[in-house]
Amino acid sequence: AAPLWEVSLPERGGAAIGAKKPTATLLVTRDDGSRDRMPLPAVVGRILRAKQKSGEVSPASRDELMHIVEGLCHSCARTRIQRLIDRREYSSSEIRQKLLLDGYCPSTIEPCVKRAIEAGLVSDARFADSFIRSKMHAGWGARRIERELVRRGIAVDDVRGWPYEFFDPEDELERACDIARRHRVSGAHPYEKLTRYLCNRGFGLDVAKRAARAALEE
Repeated sequence: AAPLWEVSLPERGGAAIGAKKPTATLLVTRDDGSRDRMPLPAVVGRILRAKQKSGEVSPASRDELMHIVEGLCHSCARTRIQRLIDRREYSSSEIRQKLLLDGYCPSTIEPCVKRAIEAGLVSDARFADSFIRSKMHAGWGARRIERELVRRGIAVDDVRGWPYEFFDPEDELERACDIARRHRVSGAHPYEKLTRYLCNRGFGLDVAKRAARAALEE
């Protein structure tokens, strides 16, 4: 028999729970009158509800309904990935986290991310190269870049050429000196303050000390 079902959408402007977005809910009525609840990403819920109202979706069984929902989740997840990478590079870990916060389940996320990687749309190597170069340009040191790569799911041991193809020791010192010259320090203990500032930017302690000393001497 055709299942009785409906989609409950989150209120417009509803607050997210932490970073997780409000989700829709698929309600399916059982023969005994009880209802199963299945959370769905809001975009999937809206599309499914619209298709139900237009008569485009009219499943003859519960299994057929679940099959339709699964296909719609995959389609929306792939669209979400495409829109993300149209704006900038993302690591595969970041993509997974974005989809998870949207309300997609792991059984949808993994095949969609795998497909994007196989198609070359998502590349951890490409992301790492772009991220490193942009943060170098922003004045970050190697240690801070390492920490942020790890936070984004990239193991630095897997980054080809890291760190020597990106950082020359003399260039690292010169970048630290340039940043130190442009950073204004006031009050007591300027050497300690400037050294700490450079360390917080991700430069090694020895480089930070040398750059701070050179900047203050100038």
